[in-house]
Amino acid sequence: MELLHCEPAQIWRYLIPQNYWMFPDEVPEDELIFHYRDHIYFVNNDGSVLSMPQPACFETLDMGTLLEYLATSDDTFDFDDEGEFDYGHVLKRMGYIVPVRDKREKATYQIEIINTALPKAHGTRYEMKQVTFAFALYHALMRCHELNAKTDWEYEHEVKRIAVVQAKRSGKVQVNL
Repeated sequence: MELLHCEPAQIWRYLIPQNYWMFPDEVPEDELIFHYRDHIYFVNNDGSVLSMPQPACFETLDMGTLLEYLATSDDTFDFDDEGEFDYGHVLKRMGYIVPVRDKREKATYQIEIINTALPKAHGTRYEMKQVTFAFALYHALMRCHELNAKTDWEYEHEVKRIAVVQAKRSGKVQVNL
């Protein structure tokens, strides 16, 4: 699956289980609102992320009231304003844990990461065996975060592609999703 030109909200949808999404019928396709561990996260169409603590009885709020809370809260966190631009910063701060269930299809995935500042430079490729897609994606995003940190944030590494190499249950060998 090509991820390099994927909308940020779509990448978040791959990571966050649907039961955490808020107002899925009202939020545009290129945005996402979700709750996780006592916070609410707002993914904007440009990929920027805001968070705020969950208000009391947040489950009963409508979207307009929630957005009003966001606008008037003194306790919001804007990752861009804090200089935290990659997925890894957000995932670390939110204490993200990949959902792991035996029911989910596991496969061997090949992950390809590139440096977008030096697109002709040699990228990073590796395989993860018998994991879920969400885990492979999480691992790849955290690897990008690690590579960005190693370059003191001068370069920007991104996940270019995650491809199925071999699925566990079906036994079929595939090259791409």
